Amino acid sequence: GRYADVVQSGYRKDYWATQPNHVEIWVEKDAIIGSIEPTTNALGVTIRVGRGFLSTTKAHDIAEHFQTIDKPITVFYLGDHDPSGQDIERDLYDRIQSYDSGYFDLERLAIHKADIKTFNLPPLRIKDGDVRAAKFRVQHGEECVELDALPPAELRQRITEAVEDLQDHELWQRAIAVERVELASIRDAGAMWANLAKPQQPEA
Repeated sequence: GRYADVVQSGYRKDYWATQPNHVEIWVEKDAIIGSIEPTTNALGVTIRVGRGFLSTTKAHDIAEHFQTIDKPITVFYLGDHDPSGQDIERDLYDRIQSYDSGYFDLERLAIHKADIKTFNLPPLRIKDGDVRAAKFRVQHGEECVELDALPPAELRQRITEAVEDLQDHELWQRAIAVERVELASIRDAGAMWANLAKPQQPEA
């Protein structure tokens, strides 16, 4: 039965394989991964962490991956509301597009200028040394705020709503049902092998 247990624990269908959309979450920094991972795992979405600007190699790999996907691609982006956070998002999109990745939609889920007021977040001042500061000031004003400042529950809710909005729920439930059937057959096969492996009692 141990083999069956191992197979079951590592067995998770890609529910998105039969979905009409491909969805990913990109996060600028890994500080918030722990608070959103249970949500992204439950939704079965790919999550990528930029840790600043994604390397050229990584951007190329993502572009190649996107070329193999024959359905609309939506990326939800989570980043700081500051000059470099806005620039990272734009740079990532342009870089991946430059590798002829095909069209994909990049939508910022957090953090927004409006969040500062809505959630009464402590704003930070723009670092004057930042070469991107002038452009940011014109577009957004003086205040910036880090992604980590947003309440985790709000972040999780935004991710859930955005991703579920792109799901075909009937196909999703069907994929779960198929997985249950396949797991049951793995369990049955495991039980059969366990019985075969038992030493036979000699006949009296």
